[in-house]
Amino acid sequence: MAEHDRLKLSIAKADRTTDFFILKYSSTERGKTVDVAVTDNDGLPYNLSGLDLYFVEELYNGQIIVDDGKQENAGKFVNVDSENGKFSYQFQEGVYQYDGWAHFKFMQGDNLIDTTVGFAIKIIDDIDSDLDEKSYVAYFENIKKEHQDWLDKAKELLASAQDLNSDNYKIVSNCQTALDDLTKKHNDLQTQTNNLSQTVTNNFTSLTGRIDTLNNEKDQLQTQVTQLTQAKNDLSTEVNNLKNVNEDLKQQIKLLTPVHVASMDDVAKQDAYFVIVDN
Repeated sequence: MAEHDRLKLSIAKADRTTDFFILKYSSTERGKTVDVAVTDNDGLPYNLSGLDLYFVEELYNGQIIVDDGKQENAGKFVNVDSENGKFSYQFQEGVYQYDGWAHFKFMQGDNLIDTTVGFAIKIIDDIDSDLDEKSYVAYFENIKKEHQDWLDKAKELLASAQDLNSDNYKIVSNCQTALDDLTKKHNDLQTQTNNLSQTVTNNFTSLTGRIDTLNNEKDQLQTQVTQLTQAKNDLSTEVNNLKNVNEDLKQQIKLLTPVHVASMDDVAKQDAYFVIVDN
């Protein structure tokens, strides 16, 4: 079984310290667990009895994770030793996406009782040729942020160096050169990110247009099918009408046909009653 990271966290005080733990994980890792020991301000184990445990992290992209370990796809609180202030927490999947600043808080119902001091979570991006375009965009965004951080630090150093006397001109010049180089790299990276984002947008727009065209063609075919169905029904009605007319004609012909045709002898006998008078 993989060895867990260990954190010894005290309850947060009003006077904050610049010392803090840093946990580093790969963006492709999952299921990492940290063993936590919480101490009170006097250094003794913090009693967690009767308290609900929460993991809280503010990601650098502005999102906030609040996890009590009870929801679907949440992390897990295990091996809780309340009296000795110990527990283990298995991180949820959202933790591995971005860097963040985290802590644990302890609630009793809706009341916040205490929080631990904070600790940093650093996510190291793994990148290979199998990643899609959106993953590359996220990767370059992370690199761009790191470059911006270094750029800000370099500007601070330059501002401090500019306060030095003329004997330190060479240092100032070197800082300016480094700043210019870093600025150029940052701008190049920004251009790459913008180009990649535009490619993703163009591909999405093209695909959307193709889908709309196929939907229009489908609607046109559906209309033609409806029209042909109606024409078929009209033709069937017309055929039935012609059949009815044919039957009517047959009946009329039958009525016009004599039931018995007289023989020639009968006709001759009838003629004997007529006397033709010739004036």
